[in-house]
Amino acid sequence: MNFEDQVEFNKHYKVLCYFAWEMVRDTEMAEDLVQDAFIAYLNNKHKISQEPMSIRSFLYSSIRNAIYNQSRKNKTVQKYLDRQSADEMDDTDYEHKIIRAEFMAEIARVVDGLPDSCQHIFKLSYLDGFSNQEIAEQLAISVNTIKTQKQRALQVLRKKIHPEFFFVVLLLVLINN
Repeated sequence: MNFEDQVEFNKHYKVLCYFAWEMVRDTEMAEDLVQDAFIAYLNNKHKISQEPMSIRSFLYSSIRNAIYNQSRKNKTVQKYLDRQSADEMDDTDYEHKIIRAEFMAEIARVVDGLPDSCQHIFKLSYLDGFSNQEIAEQLAISVNTIKTQKQRALQVLRKKIHPEFFFVVLLLVLINN
């Protein structure tokens, strides 16, 4: 794999792993599916437009098709099929999974840029579901400090995240409070 291909791989890897995980609920299988999709991309690179959307579409489709093929052959994604059969998953559901994966990648990008303490409190509250009181006890700081750090994190998110994604973040905040 050359340098450009490695950059492309690194650019899409986390988002695609999350997308695959959403469908199979198995981290190792999701990572294998993403790696297989990149191998398919590299093998067919000369046939695929090098526009970023074409590359992403190819990778998402490769993962989706691999999951369908695996489920038909040996039922290795039975957990996913128990929730929803491959026949029931329509294009809208597929698109929702892509949007969710892109959304989670955008949130992760912004949260990773927060100061360490603010980032830690944000993750404990909104990702792990701890209350302000539980976080304050765990970190041995005041509840007001927790509230202030959460407010700062939301201000940064509001400034840095795409407007269409911020509405979803706001919904998550309201649900967790």
